[in-house]
Amino acid sequence: MENQGLYQKYTIIKNSTGEEVKRPSFILLPDRDPHARAALRAYAASVEKSNPELAIDLRAWMDTIES
Repeated sequence: MENQGLYQKYTIIKNSTGEEVKRPSFILLPDRDPHARAALRAYAASVEKSNPELAIDLRAWMDTIES
């Protein structure tokens, strides 16, 4: 991975509307970036009380990628 800092690399399209997402966003690719996996595990821990189903789903997803 080349060190380039933060820049707009991707365009995000909302599936339900087909419209481009204009809000600040950040794409993670956990299948090839161990830092993305760590970030998603931290997000799962952070959201666990307010959205336990999402936390479970994120952890299960990371488990399948890491195995």
